[in-house]
Parts: sequence; C-alpha cells; structure tokens
Amino acid sequence: MKRFIINGAIFSIPFGIYCLLIALIDPFNYLNHSQFFSQKEKEAIVQDIEPHLFKMIAFQNKPKKNWVIGDSRTNGLYEVMDKNSWSNLAYGGASLKEMIQSFWWASSLSTPDTVLMGINLSLYNKYNKRFWVEETISRKSNYFSYAFNNYTFKAAFKLALPEKQLSDTAYRDDEADAKKYFWQQKLKGVDKFYGKMAYPDEYFSQLTEISAYCQRRDIKLIFWIPPIHEDYQQLVDQYDLDEYNDRFLKDLRRLGDVFDFNENSSLTKDKDNFRDPVHFTTEIARKIEKEIRSYSPKNAVLYREFSPGISSY
Repeated sequence: MKRFIINGAIFSIPFGIYCLLIALIDPFNYLNHSQFFSQKEKEAIVQDIEPHLFKMIAFQNKPKKNWVIGDSRTNGLYEVMDKNSWSNLAYGGASLKEMIQSFWWASSLSTPDTVLMGINLSLYNKYNKRFWVEETISRKSNYFSYAFNNYTFKAAFKLALPEKQLSDTAYRDDEADAKKYFWQQKLKGVDKFYGKMAYPDEYFSQLTEISAYCQRRDIKLIFWIPPIHEDYQQLVDQYDLDEYNDRFLKDLRRLGDVFDFNENSSLTKDKDNFRDPVHFTTEIARKIEKEIRSYSPKNAVLYREFSPGISSY
C-alpha cells in the first residue's frame, strides 16, 4: 500500500506541475490574476486559437452594459466601438444558433442596456447550426476542464515560447494581387452559404423570445445587417431568394429596430470599402458604428420597431 501511495504521488507530480503552470500563465484569464503576460499579449495569441473561450471568459470576468453579438462582421464593428462600455460576443463564422445561445448565457450573468445583434440572410437558415458555444461552456465549467483541453494547452505553450518577431508583410509587396485572389476565393464560396436554404422556424421562435425578454426588461434590441459587395450580391441573386429575404426583413422588424446596410448603394459598389466581398474595412466600420450610434443612417435603411435612441457609450 505504501508503495502504491508513493507511486501515485510520483505519477501525480507532472499533473500538479502542469496545473500550476496553467494557473501561472492562465492564457484565457480563467483565474483572472496572472501577471506574467499582458492582456494585449494574451489577446494576440488566444483569439486565433479559441475566440469563444476568450470572449466568454472576458464577459464573465467583467460584463459591460452593452453587448454586440454576431459573426466576424460584427466583430469587425466592435473593433471601432467603445470597449469600456461594450462586451464582445461576436465570433468569426458564428451561426445564429451560437448567437442565441450567447445571448441567453450572457443574460444569466448580467442585464444589458443595449444588445446589437448582427444577422445577415445566410445566417437566417435552419441548416446553419454550428455549436461551439455549447462546447465552450463545457470547457470553462471547472478549472480541470479548462486546464486540460487542447486550446488552453496550445495557448499556454505559445505564450510561453520566447518572443518572436512576427512578420506583417506577407502580402505587402503584392497587396493588390493578394486581395484579388482572396476576393475570387470568397466569390467561389457563395454556394456553401446560399445553396441550401430553409426557413428557420425554430430560430425565429427563439429570437421572438429574446425580443420579448428585452421588452420586459427595457433592453434596447437592435439588429444590423452587414453590407456585402455587389459582386457577391449578384451571385446571391441567382438563388432567387427575394421572397425569402423579404420575410427575413419582416421578421426582424417585428423583433426590434433594424439597420440594413446591405442596400444597393455607393457603399456596396466600391471595392475599396471591402477587404473581401463580405468583410468591410475599418474605415467603413467607423461609418457604420457612427450611423448606428447616432441613429442617423446614410448608408442604410432603418426600420424602427421600438422607441428610437440607443444607450450612450
């Protein structure tokens, strides 16, 4: 028995050391007291590894009075917003299912003043069902599930590596050609998002519940539809989704105010406004943020549902 205890103790030493190292590095701020790496250093590493975990823990540690929820377009909008008063629950490639789950998870921790939710037509699809949020909630359910998942290990390992000079000039010598290449790659992917569409009855019902929840608690609920370049829109138009899009807009208008930036305008015609056909530039993000914040759209159609105005931020 004594030998068994000794062997068990020896065997547990590596696990104890690993847990201690994770606690010291704490790449996703689960314990929220690590002093070895700055927030900027962590963010630069971990957001590429598991953005859901990073953002949900950040929210849990310090929820703000206003929330943005959406995919990479909404994440791009958040980058120009006041980060002192807005929490970011927007993830690249997010599904509407994840957005709804994020809202209810966040609501269990805090009550916001304003929720800005980014939804476009391709997300409003019952076949769009990615579910990383569920997995993320499981990963952060306790310290051991946090410490012993692959994402935490990878993030801690990268942070612990000696500092390396990262190159940001990969496409600088041929930036125009690089943009042209990735532009065409995005256009080739239209069918992936619009080739199989069906009305999302369940999602609409869940969004209706969110809308009712917000009304009861005097929470300002705003939807915004990101712009896409006309090159992409012309390909989407081939799927004959006009009636589907009309119903999508009608549904959103029943739930909250809607800023539709995907109108045919100078914004959607100019390639200089976009990094690729579906992602706008930082300059355009600033314009969009200003128009939503001031409730004075110049590049969008505003459909009002609730009383005008937005919480100051």
